[in-house]
Order: sequence, then C-alpha cells, then structure tokens
Amino acid sequence: MHLRSALQGLAVPADLQLARFPDFVVAADELALDFDNALLIFRQASPVLTPIQVARLQAVDTLLDHMSGAAQAHLWTPEALRTAPEWVTVRGCAQAALAALGWPFEPPPPTDSVYVSGRAT
Repeated sequence: MHLRSALQGLAVPADLQLARFPDFVVAADELALDFDNALLIFRQASPVLTPIQVARLQAVDTLLDHMSGAAQAHLWTPEALRTAPEWVTVRGCAQAALAALGWPFEPPPPTDSVYVSGRAT
C-alpha cells in the first residue's frame, strides 16, 4: 500500500521523516511528492471510500497545496519540518487519515527509492 506508507511518512515525527532520506534530499518535498503520487494512483484505482475517508485525505492534500509555492519556500526546510506549526497540522491530518482508513500509525517501511546526488560540471 503506497498511500499507507506515504501517509505514515507524513504522520511520524520530524526526526523519523528526515531519517528516511539522504542529507542532500529535500525531505519535506519528497514527503509531499510521495503523498501526491500515491494519492493519484489510489484515486485511479477507484476505491470505495466513506465520506470521512475522502475528507481526511482531502484535508492532507489541501494543507500541502496551501504550503506550496515560492512564497512558502521557508516551509520546506529541515528546520521547518521540525518546528513549523504547518507541519504539526500536516502530521495530525495524516494521523487522522490513517485512522479513517483503518491503517496503523507507525513508522513507514523503508523506501525503495534511489536518490542520486547531483554534481556540478
């Protein structure tokens, strides 16, 4: 379940979120991208969801959307992931979505993604 692990990644404390990625990766951005991609695939599968499940997923999606854009760039740093109230809200909404879907609130499984550091030429 990719959506489950993406929600779990958003729901855990910042230290666990940051530990999922190499230091050169913008962890907050990867967390949001993982969720966005997983939600798209999940929706394409056309699962039957309750109105509460839909609302909980939409709440996470809306929060991340409102945090996006150049004016919100300060929210996508490791320090912001640790301290910004917006990320506290995202964690709470992700936990609520997990509960609504009947999925456990626990650290996500290890990612199978491969990250390659860019080099200046």
